[in-house]
Amino acid sequence: MSKNINLTEKSGFYEKPSEIFSNIYLILFIFCIGLGFICYALYTYIKSKNSLNVLENSSYYGKEISIYKPLFQETSKRMVDCINICEADITCDGVTYNTDTQQCLGTKDGQVRNENSNYNAWVKPQSDKISTDHTNKDFSKSMLIGYTKTRSVVNYKKIQNPYIIGYFSYSFNLTIYDFYKNYGSWRHVFHRGTAIESGTILNYQSWESLIIDFPIQCIGVWLAPFTNNLRIAVTTSSFANNTYGSSDHAFVEKCNNLTRQCYITDMPSGKWADNSKISDGSNQKTKLETYVEFFDHDLQNIPINTQINITIIFRGNNVETLFNGKIIKINSLSGVPILNTSNLYAMNDLTIDGEISNLLYYPDKLLLGEVQSIIDLQPRQLISN
Repeated sequence: MSKNINLTEKSGFYEKPSEIFSNIYLILFIFCIGLGFICYALYTYIKSKNSLNVLENSSYYGKEISIYKPLFQETSKRMVDCINICEADITCDGVTYNTDTQQCLGTKDGQVRNENSNYNAWVKPQSDKISTDHTNKDFSKSMLIGYTKTRSVVNYKKIQNPYIIGYFSYSFNLTIYDFYKNYGSWRHVFHRGTAIESGTILNYQSWESLIIDFPIQCIGVWLAPFTNNLRIAVTTSSFANNTYGSSDHAFVEKCNNLTRQCYITDMPSGKWADNSKISDGSNQKTKLETYVEFFDHDLQNIPINTQINITIIFRGNNVETLFNGKIIKINSLSGVPILNTSNLYAMNDLTIDGEISNLLYYPDKLLLGEVQSIIDLQPRQLISN
């Protein structure tokens, strides 16, 4: 004969339901634990906001609101993430964060304004702003992009022509989060040159096909399709036509048997001028040929989840590549980098899973000490909690 056993009737810790809820001490104990967690969460939240100097019910936009354009506009799940983006951008003075839409807007030289409860503002402390007194060059004015992890376009009017043709420099910080994103295609980091229409997807596995569609790059930075190697591209030009005396039969004496007059082939003037060729008297125009040259030696195995600085210094036909301030390679180009009046495009799909910060262009060569000054334009330790 089977017996039905009611577990709630067992003696010990498992009492009848009615007896559990009648135990006032147990109820008070549970209530105190719950209240403690709530108080701790509120304390942590308030302490976090106070330590970050968050301005509640406020915004930080440009002083001239009618012409205001944010430095960046990103989606951030937390206010602290928004602040970290501003900290990574040396041109950013503060942010506005919308808790409802989770939109984060960065601003340079802004003004705090009263807003509704959906808005919080943060202004970078004066002690955190970068000073450039240690160098006679204010590199912050050469900044093209302070921070981005999405498509950005820099108008060519912001990019000054080099003081001397072929002498200019680029420097940028790069962090790659996931090497496998868009695996199998050349991943666009940035380039100045051939235009990219909005919405265009760059899907190239072959480098030869890529440079056919993007013949102008000064410069271009790409991540390889199957490896974590970077490639720097630059379009150069060089003379293609021959000058006097470059042909196989130049400077050969020839004589006319009837007139007994002699001349030397390809001689442009003088007693022995070559007058045997029909000419309209115009000067021969120099022909230029252009090529997309590239170098990627020692830019291999880029670390993941680590911010690196890459500086490229062009000195005519020579290029110095610096990794975190140290020269890793000097390359010789076949031609001289061409001048172009094109926009700069950054992180167009297909692109890397990562971010660019402090993308700087300087219209002259940089010295090693100046490169270190640029690297020193780094934000303080990002906030992690």
